[in-house]
Amino acid sequence: MLGSKVCQDSTPETREGNFMRRKRFQRGSVKPRKRNGKNYWYAQWREDGKPKSKELGLCSKITRIEAEGLLADILKPINTAAQPGPPEHTFQSFVEEIYLPIAHRRWKKSTGMTEVNRLQVHLVAPLGRKPIKEVTREEMQSLLDMKARTLSQSCVDHLRFRLRSVFELALSEGVVDRNPARTLFTPRNCKSGQTRNVLTAEQARKMTETLDLREKIIVRLATWEGMRPGEILALQFGDIEEDSLWVKRRLYRGNIDSPKTRRSYRQVALTEATVKLLGLWMEATGTGRPEAWLFPSENRENPVSRDNIWRRSIYPRLKTIGLGWASFQVMRRTFATLSRQAGVDAHTRSAQMGNTVDVNENEYAVSVFNDRLAAVRKLETAVQ
Repeated sequence: MLGSKVCQDSTPETREGNFMRRKRFQRGSVKPRKRNGKNYWYAQWREDGKPKSKELGLCSKITRIEAEGLLADILKPINTAAQPGPPEHTFQSFVEEIYLPIAHRRWKKSTGMTEVNRLQVHLVAPLGRKPIKEVTREEMQSLLDMKARTLSQSCVDHLRFRLRSVFELALSEGVVDRNPARTLFTPRNCKSGQTRNVLTAEQARKMTETLDLREKIIVRLATWEGMRPGEILALQFGDIEEDSLWVKRRLYRGNIDSPKTRRSYRQVALTEATVKLLGLWMEATGTGRPEAWLFPSENRENPVSRDNIWRRSIYPRLKTIGLGWASFQVMRRTFATLSRQAGVDAHTRSAQMGNTVDVNENEYAVSVFNDRLAAVRKLETAVQ
């Protein structure tokens, strides 16, 4: 009775709307039916809300399975139209509703902090309102060309990779029918990146001599042990051993996070001079608690900030001796370069620094002019 009342009270438009909302995959039915003394296979189904039927053939000529196959052919276009297609997304809605939730499941927290901002500022802002199906390769390449006028090559490379990644997921989700970002390239007119400077051994010694004990240890760990600044500042007393220390965490933009990569979890060998300095520091500041920060902030609850210690305590001293350009990146590159000059093999360098051999060789170890000069003189001697 309740069902009858609903039908009686409904308008044709409402009934049609209800039917459209209930529209789903249908199988129909096949039954034998006698006509003129012979049995026929009789198919029934619904189409556009109306019952449909058709005789498929004599039961003596075709089997039930064959009859059901004929009905399936009839229903195929109907069922295809009944299945909902992928939702229409703008570039922004796809990034925010699908891409980022999936990406966050595999990104480290620190990666997410960097990538989300880069996505929103450089890609979502100019492309966000446009339907993602309508975003063209030419449009994205023009965007990269424009970004190359003000951003570094590394940043533009990241944007190109992110566009490819977004459209690869969109393609796999059926939101687009092709990946127009696959052939994007980084323009040649990108701003040049940071100069690949390294310190000489004499400059490295001069740098440490001008600093106080805490800053001297931090700079030595970066220059003579090849550690990242976030790894150094996240050290705890319990990480220090007799001639080594363990990297178990890092500090990134004020947040304690796991090390950058799996290779970054490592035991770092210490030079004798660094061991002595650490002994003096631990004797002067040790709390006896393994979980206490080795380089705490003023409130001692958190490690000291990288930016604060650089601006307040390291950079001003380095500037007075003409080494203000010697950033933490330069210090780490110096370790790779001086180690290679000293004959340390690439595998050992990369294990100490917590990166791959390829990255160590191509990104950190710099071939200085004296090395190249010695190489050509060696070749000259060998062939004459």
